[in-house]
Amino acid sequence: MVTIRMVRMTLFAVATLGLSGAAAADEYKTKVVVKNLKRPTGIAVNLSRQVYFTELPTPGVGGGAGGKNTVNVLNPKNGKVRNLTTGEPEPTNLAVNLFGDVYWTCKSAGVVLSLERGRGDAGLVTGGLDNPSGMAAYPLGLAVFFTEVPTPGVSGANGGRNKVSKLKLSTGSITVIDEGDPDPIDVTVAPFGTTVYWTCRSAGVIVEAKRRW
Repeated sequence: MVTIRMVRMTLFAVATLGLSGAAAADEYKTKVVVKNLKRPTGIAVNLSRQVYFTELPTPGVGGGAGGKNTVNVLNPKNGKVRNLTTGEPEPTNLAVNLFGDVYWTCKSAGVVLSLERGRGDAGLVTGGLDNPSGMAAYPLGLAVFFTEVPTPGVSGANGGRNKVSKLKLSTGSITVIDEGDPDPIDVTVAPFGTTVYWTCRSAGVIVEAKRRW
């Protein structure tokens, strides 16, 4: 037997679901904070909410050959953009640690570069890489993680040479975490640095790697 109380409870449940859906839709308010960029690609944010990003209007072309690729920082409060460096052939993805040091991969140059807080010019972290793509920074500044994708879409079993690696900043030593994934595009690291995640685009998966103690 359906009672008035049951009807009221049903109506309340329906209304609650409707409101929760509306609340979810309104939970975030979006807006454009900067316009007229030229192929913005990588993005990262520091504790002060400054947003770092790369632009790739001329991917693979260095400044000496007319390239206009940039690494920039945006103050979202006032919309002002400050250029950090111009002329690298392919600055791709970025990462920021807790100290405000910024790191990025330059794909076609095969390097990882950094701009440490308080330093005016970008510096080389490591070179000789093979199409570095993803970038992540250990929060406490001890290491950075990066991916290399010289053979996108090709697994290790089929001759692929793609890698996910860790670079210890104090020594410059590189440890390969994984190799053989067909398309490891971007990487991130958990707050304590013991767990690393990366996207593998062509395989359609996210991979987790936990440090063994």
